[in-house]
Amino acid sequence: MKLNILIFLPILILFGQCKKKDNPIITPQIVGHGIIPLPLTVDYQTGKLLVDKNLVLVNNTQFLSAVKVVEDAFNQALSSGINKQENPSGAVNLQFTTDTNLGDEDYQIDINSSGIVIKAAKPAGAFYAAQSLRQMVWKKSGGIKCDSFELSYMKIVDKPKYAWRGFHLDVSRHFFTKEYVMEIIDWLAYYKLNKLHFHLSDDQGWRVQIDQFPLLTEIGAWRTFNNFDSICMEKAKTNPYYQIDPRFIKTINGKQVYGGFYTKDDIREIVAYATAHYIDVVPEIDMPGHMSAAISAYPYLSSVDSTGWGTEFSYPICPCKAEVMNFSRLVWDEIADLFPYKVVHIGSDEVEKNTWESSLICQDFMTQNSFTNLNQIQNYFVKQIQQHLEAKGKTVVAWDDVIDGNVDNNLIMMYWRDWLKNSPEKCAQNGNQIVLTPWSPFYISSDHTDQTFENLYNFNPAKEYSAAVLEKVIGLQSCVWTEEIPSEQMFEYLVFPRLQALSEVCWSQGRDWYSFKTRLDSHLQYMSTLNIHYRRPGWAK
Repeated sequence: MKLNILIFLPILILFGQCKKKDNPIITPQIVGHGIIPLPLTVDYQTGKLLVDKNLVLVNNTQFLSAVKVVEDAFNQALSSGINKQENPSGAVNLQFTTDTNLGDEDYQIDINSSGIVIKAAKPAGAFYAAQSLRQMVWKKSGGIKCDSFELSYMKIVDKPKYAWRGFHLDVSRHFFTKEYVMEIIDWLAYYKLNKLHFHLSDDQGWRVQIDQFPLLTEIGAWRTFNNFDSICMEKAKTNPYYQIDPRFIKTINGKQVYGGFYTKDDIREIVAYATAHYIDVVPEIDMPGHMSAAISAYPYLSSVDSTGWGTEFSYPICPCKAEVMNFSRLVWDEIADLFPYKVVHIGSDEVEKNTWESSLICQDFMTQNSFTNLNQIQNYFVKQIQQHLEAKGKTVVAWDDVIDGNVDNNLIMMYWRDWLKNSPEKCAQNGNQIVLTPWSPFYISSDHTDQTFENLYNFNPAKEYSAAVLEKVIGLQSCVWTEEIPSEQMFEYLVFPRLQALSEVCWSQGRDWYSFKTRLDSHLQYMSTLNIHYRRPGWAK
């Protein structure tokens, strides 16, 4: 995360509870633990634990990453830093213990007169416990080093509601550096989100190195300015957040172009960083539609040997050509090797089929395969790529557009078309698992109000879908599309603090809007110290 820490006196007044040697006055306690997302249960008990130089952090080799998170949190809060030892030896100890009765992501925290005990079965659970404790410590210190502070005695029992707690990032429309993607991963981890859906290709740009097809990045990663760039430039006249990042602009043959891509080493570094933060990276190469960037590099991929635009969407690649299917498989071979997590996303949304209809090659292909409609070509493509990836041990996700055809129930459906109310039912009836990411309120790419923020927080699948659908839902996800997000500042303004609300919708068994708003206060202050350009809710003025 950003390190340019700003120190504000109000933070000390509102959130600090430090005991300084030269100032024994303790500012009033702000009631509550301040944890986001809300834990399953928090049982307050009588008494407070004094945290000072006498606290001993006991090392635990099974939970090394969690120990590091806690160590950093207390070192930032305590003037003396924290003592780290191999065995409990102080009057007050902070230690992790293994409890095999807990689930993989579950944890418990017990704060009492003896110190702090964190229980988890697996490293992920210990890591999430460490994030909760980290938030409590920051709330007490307000980002200012203290000689001591107090934590209320309490017992926290926590576990996630959903296994899939996702965040989708589109880097095709506008690009973000490897370093900034890792900053985003920091935030996802802080709020216990565990899937980064990485949208690496679209009409506007191809963002990942593919050795067998070098033109994908030499040509496909760059584009001339488009209508969305013009919109951003116009808005930038009154809002500097819309300024297009100059790092991604260069001149080719006398023309300014926008773009960028990640090398394979970049991707490996991002994946390793995410893995260390218990986040699975789900790569998406959107096929067969939204492939203009690839077609610009290799025109033979389309039915008409060029890019173009149909009635609604861009020309797709042509599954009726054997060389196109070969291209698709070879691309996925390299992607599958780059991303070790078992789940991959093949897109398959918004496929404009007009060029298939007019293609003699496709007409012959349909005759040979006894196809009677164009949807069967898309179904063929999806099934072929799915089978290819499953043979590599992968599980395949697609947008719910494909349920309109004939797909098998091994495919995970990502439901986004919330104007088609029967789509989740069709997915459930077909036996597919479902990730809910309905356009409203989970598309967090556009400007928002306090009401849209509250709508996201209060989203309740049980009020929207049948029991049959809910039985197939494995999680929730937000989506960020970057047509009008040309800068890190605009990204932050649109995403924060909706990310905090998303985390609670994905994780917490129960929710309370008033409690969330109260707990969010310290998180807004935390983002301020990190110079995050978030949108401040109206009630937080």
